[in-house]
Amino acid sequence: MDKQTKWTELLNQAVSEPGLILKAYSNFHVYSLGNRIAAMMQCAEREIEPGPINTYPGWLALNRQVKKGSKAIELCMPLTRKVTDERTGESATVATNFVWKPRWFVLSQTEGEPITPASSPEWNKERALLALNITEQPFTTTDGNVQGYAEGRKVAVSPIAAMPHKTLFHELAHLCCVGSYVGLPG
Repeated sequence: MDKQTKWTELLNQAVSEPGLILKAYSNFHVYSLGNRIAAMMQCAEREIEPGPINTYPGWLALNRQVKKGSKAIELCMPLTRKVTDERTGESATVATNFVWKPRWFVLSQTEGEPITPASSPEWNKERALLALNITEQPFTTTDGNVQGYAEGRKVAVSPIAAMPHKTLFHELAHLCCVGSYVGLPG
C-alpha cells in the first residue's frame, strides 16, 4: 500500500467513522475560566506540573491511575435542584448555588502506560522544528478540549492528544501562516 492510499484511508476513517472525532474532543470537559484559574493556582501552590485534568473515574477510563497520596484539585460546581412551577405544574432544574468539590486530578498526578506519540519513520519532528525556527514547550493548559496551542515561535501538544501528529501540524500551520503574514521566518 502506498503512502497516499494509507493517508487517504486514515482520513476517510476519521471523517466517516461515527463518533471518532467527537471522542477525540470529549475525553475532557471544558472548564470555566474561573475553574481553569483555580486549577492553575492549586497546581502552583502544590508545585504540581499543570496539564490536562480529569476526575478519578475519567483517568481510569483512559487507563491512568491516580498516584497514591495525590490530593484532588477543587473546582467550583453548581448545585442543582428541581422545582415545580405552582401555576403550570411543570418541573425545571434550577441551579441554587455553587460549592467547591475536590474531584479532579492533573495528568502529572497519574501514572500508567507512558503516553508516547505515534512515530512516523519518514518524518523527523526535531528537524522540522529546527528548520521552521520553532521550539516545543511543555503543555500546561487545563482546558480539556485543547489538544495543543502555539505562542510566539513555540508550540505545545497535549501528552494525551487524540492525534498528536495532526495537532502538531495544526499548531505549526498557525505559526507558519502568522509568521509569513507578519514577516517572521516560515
